[in-house]
Amino acid sequence: MTIRVTVADDHPTLLAGVEHLLSKVQGITLIGLVTNSTELVELLGRSNCDVVVTDFSMPGGRYGDGLSLLRFLRRRFPNVRLVVLTGVESSVVMESIMKVGVTGLVSKSDDLGHLESAIRMAHLGNRYVSPTKSEQLKGQSPASDTQGDETVKLSKRETEVLRMYAEGLTVSEIGVRAGRSSKTISAQKMAAMKKLRLRHDADIFKYALSHGLVQASQTSQKNARQDDDDV
Repeated sequence: MTIRVTVADDHPTLLAGVEHLLSKVQGITLIGLVTNSTELVELLGRSNCDVVVTDFSMPGGRYGDGLSLLRFLRRRFPNVRLVVLTGVESSVVMESIMKVGVTGLVSKSDDLGHLESAIRMAHLGNRYVSPTKSEQLKGQSPASDTQGDETVKLSKRETEVLRMYAEGLTVSEIGVRAGRSSKTISAQKMAAMKKLRLRHDADIFKYALSHGLVQASQTSQKNARQDDDDV
């Protein structure tokens, strides 16, 4: 039986590498290469596909990326298995990826041969975590990756503030958009951080990403801007 596979990634070099690998593998047919969620959903809507291999952070598409895209794909195409090929190293994020219902998790630093194994296992309905991802999941304790207290309930406004802050807005910009003073926004941000036991701004981005408040590409862009500011 031939396994029909679609690959989604916004890096042409990686797409070319995966295409080269899979074109030589017996029993696997590559039905498409796409660079964003819009192209991916359109392709799945018109073609029969068994397994999707997708990047986690993939900006530019109508359906977003990260956990929001994975959840959407699970709802819209429940019979399609998902394998995530990513450079994300946070154990919190990886655990969130697996909880969404992803069948395979492979690191971009792994030998691409592991991708074939993940695809075959996914097609059988079995989970596959590559060696690198397995070590990253084992090697980081829950305390080392701040994710907040799962039992804590934020107010609607506190959640809104964290979401917009993770999207890259400043406290002042959030105040303008929400129609509240900067002082109020700052107080709500600090209250939310205290409830969730978040110590640093970086913890906000990690929390927002792992809980699906923002897209993966948005937190990447925010962190990139921070790096630029630090130079």
